[in-house]
Amino acid sequence: MPFFVVFIFLLAASAWAGNYCKLSADSIPTWRGVPFLKQNAEKLKAADAEKAERDTLRLKTSGSKTIQVTVGDGGTEVEQELHLSVSGEATDGVYIDAVLSDVGREAGSERTATLREVDEVHFRVETEHLFLHLGDMTWKESTLGLSGLERATLGVAAGVKAGHSRVRGAFGFDELHSIHSTFQGVDGQQKGYLLSTGTSEAYVAVVPNSETVFLNGVKLKRNEDYVVNYAGGVLDFLGAIIPGVEDEIRVEFDAYNSGGMQILKAADGSYRGKHLWLDVMGFELSSDTARLRRNTWTDEDRELLKKDKGKKFERPDSLGELERPWMLRRMGARLRGQLWNHAYADLEIGASQADTNTLSHQVGGPSGKAYRWFLSSDSTEMQRYSPIRVEFAGDYLQEGFIQKNYQGTDRNWDSYLLKENWDLDTAQIAGSLRYDEISLRLKLPAAYFLGMEWGYRRSLTEEENWNSSRARAFLLHKNNATESEISFIRVVSFNAYEMERYQGTARAEVKTGMFRPFGSAAYGVWLKDSEEIQNDHSEKADVKSGLNIVGENWNTKGTLFGTRARTGTSFKNLSDSLQIAGFEHSANISLRTFSFSHILQYKRTILDTAGSSNSWISEESLDWGNSNSPFSGRASYRLGLTREVPYVPIYKAVAPGTGDVKFDSLAGVFVEGVDNGDYVYEGMGRSDSADAVRASSAAMTLSFSLIPRAFGIRHGVLRDLEFSFDGESEGRDTTGKNLFLPPFWNSKLRELTSGLFNGELSILWNEVQNRGSIEYKVGTESEKRNTSQGYFENRIWHRLDFVYAGRKNELWELIPGLEIVKLETFQKMDWKIYEATASWKRKLPLHFYVMPKGWIRKGDGKDEMGSLDAFLRQGALVLGFDDEEMIHAENEFSATYVTTDNEILPYQMVSGFGKGTTFRNAATITVDANEYLSLGFSYVIRFGNAESGVFQKMSMEARAYF
Repeated sequence: MPFFVVFIFLLAASAWAGNYCKLSADSIPTWRGVPFLKQNAEKLKAADAEKAERDTLRLKTSGSKTIQVTVGDGGTEVEQELHLSVSGEATDGVYIDAVLSDVGREAGSERTATLREVDEVHFRVETEHLFLHLGDMTWKESTLGLSGLERATLGVAAGVKAGHSRVRGAFGFDELHSIHSTFQGVDGQQKGYLLSTGTSEAYVAVVPNSETVFLNGVKLKRNEDYVVNYAGGVLDFLGAIIPGVEDEIRVEFDAYNSGGMQILKAADGSYRGKHLWLDVMGFELSSDTARLRRNTWTDEDRELLKKDKGKKFERPDSLGELERPWMLRRMGARLRGQLWNHAYADLEIGASQADTNTLSHQVGGPSGKAYRWFLSSDSTEMQRYSPIRVEFAGDYLQEGFIQKNYQGTDRNWDSYLLKENWDLDTAQIAGSLRYDEISLRLKLPAAYFLGMEWGYRRSLTEEENWNSSRARAFLLHKNNATESEISFIRVVSFNAYEMERYQGTARAEVKTGMFRPFGSAAYGVWLKDSEEIQNDHSEKADVKSGLNIVGENWNTKGTLFGTRARTGTSFKNLSDSLQIAGFEHSANISLRTFSFSHILQYKRTILDTAGSSNSWISEESLDWGNSNSPFSGRASYRLGLTREVPYVPIYKAVAPGTGDVKFDSLAGVFVEGVDNGDYVYEGMGRSDSADAVRASSAAMTLSFSLIPRAFGIRHGVLRDLEFSFDGESEGRDTTGKNLFLPPFWNSKLRELTSGLFNGELSILWNEVQNRGSIEYKVGTESEKRNTSQGYFENRIWHRLDFVYAGRKNELWELIPGLEIVKLETFQKMDWKIYEATASWKRKLPLHFYVMPKGWIRKGDGKDEMGSLDAFLRQGALVLGFDDEEMIHAENEFSATYVTTDNEILPYQMVSGFGKGTTFRNAATITVDANEYLSLGFSYVIRFGNAESGVFQKMSMEARAYF
């Protein structure tokens, strides 16, 4: 039956049935709408006196425009960004939402999504009855159980709403492809799952917010149950969700595909009456053959595609395989209604048609239909209207309809569901699918329910000989405070072989009160009829129990779990094949000046084929105090075992001299914050050339501040002292070691694949009348990087900072310091740096100031070739203007003289200055003209016999806020 005939028929049926049925609300989204339309309209009518004032506040415009031009000796770099947002009520009942975002940054050599151009533009106007959307959008279809769609596209969408009905349509273009990924969890791994696992994709650039994540067939919530690092395509679970080897993770997402060009055509309609709901939907995805002809295909390619007969192309050139232009068309209709407040019906029909080569008449594609139904005599949860409830459910999916992607909300053929409940392996399932189920539930006194259900799954394709039947009898007790159930299950299936299962399950949970125990248990036996399987008898027992204690501002939850599976030739001689034992614990407390969170999971697994293994994950964080507390700080601890691809800094090459990052070839590291750099830092990205590896990691952080005078000390030295500490340690090992503590000394760090630890202690003395201060800092840092040439660095430093502000408009400062560095990279190097800086700042009339400065640095060390020495002397004069409101201008002229016996020195040793004399002048001006406009200018020139020539770099930036 044509799609639109079905639509008209169902719409007429809904009008006829409207007076005889009543529909309960469910969670299916309908009209996007603006929920405050009618409220605002009523307020406007009731407040005419304030209308003139409100008119100026209805439409809000905000955003920024930034232009930055950097001119160096090697060329010019121009970067621009535009962010514009307009939203609000343009006129009575007309709402506008417009966004324009343009970041002119091209992708770098590393293929990471963070380096993609971030361009977005859309304009949306909406009234109570109409909407029009132009530009970037995400089109979502989620009202049907058999088909669904969520896709980012660029185009136009429009909709009309009248009464209880709504109609929408969209047309757009994109360069995406949909990916379906299924893989198992890893014991002890909560973070670092690659979305490309289980696919043939070597690398995927994930479209942000396009993913849908399922764990054991249950859909998870973004940013609540998981987060995705779209730059590297990495999935991290959150909270107490820690998948194991027995858990199935399925992810559906869109990825950027520069070689694919698609057209989206979509439309849907809905009727939301008091008594009946109706949804119709259809969409078509197809290759954009017009653009492919212009931009991709040659004349020979088109002729080859037209003559295609479905076989692999044999191209005369050396280019890659030619992709065929394709098309997928899906549509469906769903009708839901109720009679007498409790009889419920949910009926759906769908159709799908595909073409694997739209240019060839000799190649087609799969096509088919699907049907789904659900009937219930009492749809209320507690059977308020009848003591006996009868339900019928089922579906029929033709082989040509089945798609891994573009599924609806029903997902009745989920792979985990089939394996767990029906003993069916999706790898062995093909052909047209049929499912039927009938259930009967009897309501007993005291909120008890006795029920039975029977279901049958099979293939309707003659070549496919598989099926499964499942029967369950249960006793359920359910009220607001508790819920418990006992079930007895029998499953008979034939997949690759015939198998019979007998299983009993029990579960109970207390849902209210301070103490909330819970538990579940399952025991089953399996009989397999196959000559190829020697151990055709097996049994499996699962148990989980725990206690959740809930307080006003705290809770703690502990869980013990275990699994045991045994196999053998008979039930008398079974032997263990799998044993799992473990526990989970979580705790949270939140008080006014104290908060703590904790999660811990430990699991021990014993396999008859692989022996025993342990896995764990632990995260703790502690915060105490506030800004008024004498002692405040934060501590955290993290322990994990994961499989991940390492992340590395991404440096983008720019015109020589226009960047602020330089590669130190002697030390083999990138140095940031330089004048004449050849790179800019672009963020962290995934190293595509590296494989995912098993990594054991441990990390700790600790920071605190201690202010004795906050304890009430009013006299003595302690009154004027402040103590603070900031440190962290992290270790990562990929050689098979298990880490429980991060490294705290160099010998431990050297044994790991990578890691770092650092700590700095500060003691600050403030003069009682704020005329000066003295601060002493001592710290250390060690870092090991996982690089091809090896990298290990250890630094120890001491700093004293003397500040005197006892004279009006003057500030004196002296900073002596000592730094000891040991570096192992291409070669071993170590050096000591003795330095001191001194400055005197004098405020002048009319917001001007002058500041002469002096800096001396003495470095002594050695490398494998000999000694390293350098003596740096610098004098500088700073002239500036600062009105503390709009203009800040500063010009610093310095002369630096370096003496050394070495031709090449590490950059860190002399801060990038060469042997000889360097004159440097740096001028900067920033102007905040008003709250909407800021301007910036900087100019640097370096010359002298220590420089290879005269180096100049000028940078201008303008930013407007609106």
